[in-house]
Amino acid sequence: MPDTFVGVQLGSHSVFDEGVDHCLDLLQETAGVNAVFVYSHTNQGFFQARSLGALAADHGVPLRDPSTRQLTNIWVRVHDDYYGGTLLRHKRPAGAEYADRDVLAELIEPCRKRGIKLFARILEGFNRDLVAIMANWPKILSVDVYGRLHHLPCWNNPDYRNWWLSTVEDLFKSYPLDGFKYGSERSGPLPNVLINGTVPGCFCDHCRARGQARGIDVERARRGFQELFEFVSACQADRPRPGDGYLVTMLRILLKYPEILAWEYQWHEAKEEVARLMYGAIKAIKPDARVGWHIYHQGTTWDAIYRAEMDYAAMVAYSDWLKPVVYHDIAGPRIRHWYLDRIGKTILRDLSEAQILDLLYALMGYDKNMEPGVDELATTGLSPDYVYRETKRCVDAVGGKIPVYPGIGFDIPFNGEHFPSNPETVYQATVRAFEAGASGVIISREYDEMRLANLRAVGRAVRDVTSVL
Repeated sequence: MPDTFVGVQLGSHSVFDEGVDHCLDLLQETAGVNAVFVYSHTNQGFFQARSLGALAADHGVPLRDPSTRQLTNIWVRVHDDYYGGTLLRHKRPAGAEYADRDVLAELIEPCRKRGIKLFARILEGFNRDLVAIMANWPKILSVDVYGRLHHLPCWNNPDYRNWWLSTVEDLFKSYPLDGFKYGSERSGPLPNVLINGTVPGCFCDHCRARGQARGIDVERARRGFQELFEFVSACQADRPRPGDGYLVTMLRILLKYPEILAWEYQWHEAKEEVARLMYGAIKAIKPDARVGWHIYHQGTTWDAIYRAEMDYAAMVAYSDWLKPVVYHDIAGPRIRHWYLDRIGKTILRDLSEAQILDLLYALMGYDKNMEPGVDELATTGLSPDYVYRETKRCVDAVGGKIPVYPGIGFDIPFNGEHFPSNPETVYQATVRAFEAGASGVIISREYDEMRLANLRAVGRAVRDVTSVL
């Protein structure tokens, strides 16, 4: 078991709410954790959007209502000397809870004493409220097809790129970290418009210059995305069905404007360039740091375009490990409400929900006989077989060159409310991940949501699997 990687995603507030020793001891006693992934910065902003019932009440400390708390979003000391190449700065909000604490500094020795690896963890923040709390944030925002600022940051903006480089430089020059995990939970303009009806971008000067340098007709790309967006908006508004149907009409726009696909791919490439830059910067500072990436749920599980872009084999060159999200339980309601409900109102309106789900299972390689039907999705998660298939897909793609640590997720809220997990299913999902070739697991999503019975189920599964290896 010492050789089996068992990580956990740990909210920084939990370290202080429960106490460092209590928190680490509980994780080791229940799940055999030997690596913690703790937030250094929390700009993603989902903490308050959870009810009290979404939190685990069995950790031995009183619960506090997330909706009433004003937590800091910066959990480390910021050294401004590292941020000379960017307009952006990390600033702790005055008066915020725990703004005077440094989670990494307080974890270093307790983790070392217990043989626990310490990883900094960041999820990209891109919520609209960042404009209010981040100076100069409007200067790095995307530009949509109509020339308006969009709330999403632009991957090609030099200030945004340098801010991320400065952030990891600050972290790895200031703390003796074992590694780093970064994730961006957003898809490109094409799947966003097709599934969600989101106005496409980015067409800022930086993105235009990138497109021109790669031989893309920028104006045709912009016009194509505008036409596609207006078509999808008409679908969502229940306009009369096109004579050739919804999917065929969408394909006609793509054929007319092949620049759409080229622009989408450059969006993805720009995102991955930022990852490559962060990887190189961290390795230059600390060559033995273990750097990996969180591949988010939509990309692993229901967005075929994002899946096509996320080439695991290509990621090996700038990854020491990968964490594909395989949150089996919450996948049910997420597919139901974040995919079927949405794409069924856009390009797949000609299909019934059952047909869309069958198509999804077939395209993504899932066994529909093992997975819930349409009427069960909202209350039933996907099976451990799904965990096996998604883990194996990643393991096969990297070809043994780097380890794969799938994210085994449980007790993850939906719409802020607890979505319960079954310990036996958690056990089976963990076992199936190892059967698929995983070198370890990262227990997910957030420690403060995890019921002890499910943490123990992971620990039992790891012990059982490693005892026969």
